Amino acid sequence: MRSRKFDETVKSNLFLAVVPERETALQAVEIGRRISAEHGLSRNVRPHQLMHVSLNGVGAYPHLPEDVVFTACEAMSNVRAMPFEVTFDRVMSFANGYARPLVLAGGVRSEEMMDLHVQLAKEMWSAGLTFSYNPRFKPHMTLLYDEASVPERELAEPVRWMVREFVLIHSLVGRGEYEYLGRWPLLG
Repeated sequence: MRSRKFDETVKSNLFLAVVPERETALQAVEIGRRISAEHGLSRNVRPHQLMHVSLNGVGAYPHLPEDVVFTACEAMSNVRAMPFEVTFDRVMSFANGYARPLVLAGGVRSEEMMDLHVQLAKEMWSAGLTFSYNPRFKPHMTLLYDEASVPERELAEPVRWMVREFVLIHSLVGRGEYEYLGRWPLLG
């Protein structure tokens, strides 16, 4: 099996995300293991400490850009949103070339998550940062990547948690490690 497309010059990936509580992340890992075994998938489920829902990418860099981190942190302090519940009630593979992500997703689009996605993009744009905005944004939590595809199906028990903050994550590419560089509570 071929690995995911990899740029050897990229050592730091920055993105904004919401992160589930530990118990919820462990529930997601267990679902991933069960689905993987049922469908004979060859890849391991991501560790619980890497479970997240990406909201907006900040960028991929050869080294951690302190100026970008500072600007992103300043911009994110302007975001205002209320805490909200995330419900992922299905599991499926996304078509993504040769490495298909197996994800948890919701059957109904979360308007609160979409609003947060839009607000983050606006603040990044205002600060002069690269930003992503996708009107078809589909919040999801990636469990693993595999060549095989899993058809969409509902979960017997949905995965739920209250989102009370969003974070700026520094992914140390190739090491499977995250550093949290900023946290912003959802207060309204």
